[in-house]
This record gives sequence, structure tokens and C-alpha cells, in this order.
Amino acid sequence: MTPDDATPLADLALLAVDVETTGLDPTRDQVLSIGFVPVTGDRVELAGARRVVVEHHDPGHAVTVHGLTHDDLASGIPLREALGMLRDALDGRVLLAHHAAFEVAFLRAAYRAAGLEPPDPPAVCTLRLQRRLQRVAGVSAPPPESLRLWRSRARFGLPVVPVHDALGDALACAELYLAQVAELGDGRPLTLRDVRLRHRSSLRRRWRRLTRALRREAV
Repeated sequence: MTPDDATPLADLALLAVDVETTGLDPTRDQVLSIGFVPVTGDRVELAGARRVVVEHHDPGHAVTVHGLTHDDLASGIPLREALGMLRDALDGRVLLAHHAAFEVAFLRAAYRAAGLEPPDPPAVCTLRLQRRLQRVAGVSAPPPESLRLWRSRARFGLPVVPVHDALGDALACAELYLAQVAELGDGRPLTLRDVRLRHRSSLRRRWRRLTRALRREAV
């Protein structure tokens, strides 16, 4: 059963998810790999961590970012199978991602391309939480680069990790989430209502706005 808004974060089941793609546009680019790791309460469950490479013929123009080669993709699994694994892992959990609008947009497009109904769990976005924390700290309009995953982790003294690997980024997001909610809670109990994205339309708007910024500053 999907957690509801009243679920305490101490009991909340999430799935940190990251995708690597051929580019930045879900209307024309494709998912190449999916990484995910369960988070329950304040525990990252490494036993459930997975990195799935999707069978594909072309790593796309983002190959210098994600590093997936033709050989990697040739040995991948079919998209429907990868998405089925993700759906099973998401069952009863909240989707957690850094820049969740990006992951959701690509995953919804991938499910539809595979002829599958996209899952629609509640979502928690660590980028959005980071913006909230910066505003609390007096930064009313934080620059987009300060909200990137590794910059956000640095604020909490979390170690530098390799970026643009789907599983590595999912794990990095999970760790960041735990640090963020500890600061947001400041000793008081929080619920899903306190951290989730409020509306699907808001999520889509955030994806369009933030993706434009990421394109301007593409690595």
C-alpha cells in the first residue's frame, strides 16, 4: 500500500531512483540505465540496491557524461524488463530523487514507449528540499549550480562520490535525503506531508524550468 501523507518519516518507505539517459529531453531521448536503492525510515537498505543497464544501440550524445559504451548497452536487458524491476521495487514506496521532475518525466515516457502504464507514487525531491533549506538559511534565490547533487552533499560534509552513475547517484541521493530531513526536523517528528512534492503539475513545471537551467550549464 502506498504511504499516505500522515506517514511519519521514521516509518516511511522510499525508493531512491536515478536514471542515465541519451540526453535531456524525454520527448526524444531514452533511458539507458536505472539505479535504485530502498530507504526505510533512517536506513539505506543496501541489500536492495540495483543498477540496471537497458539494452540499446546508441549511447547518445551524453556518452561523455554517463560513460556507458556500446558494449555496455549491448549486454543490457530489454526496457520492459528493466521497468518491470523498477515497478516491483517501487511498490508501496515513495519515489525519492534529486531533481525528481527529471526522473519522473523520463520514466513516464519510457513506460509509455514500452506500452506500460507508468506508476504514479508520491515523490520527494532532494533538490527541492535543498532549496528550502537554503531559503531558511537566508538564500532566497539560490543559483542552480548550488542545488546540484554533489554541491548539496558538500553542505552536509558528505563525501565526494563519482557522479553520473545511476546507482551511485541513487545512493548519493538517499544519503543526502537523510541529512536533509534531520536538519528540517530539528528534533521534531516529520511526516510525508512535510517533504513530498505537492502537485503533479508543479512537478512538471519544475522539470521544464530546471532542465532549461541544466542545459545552459551542461557538464
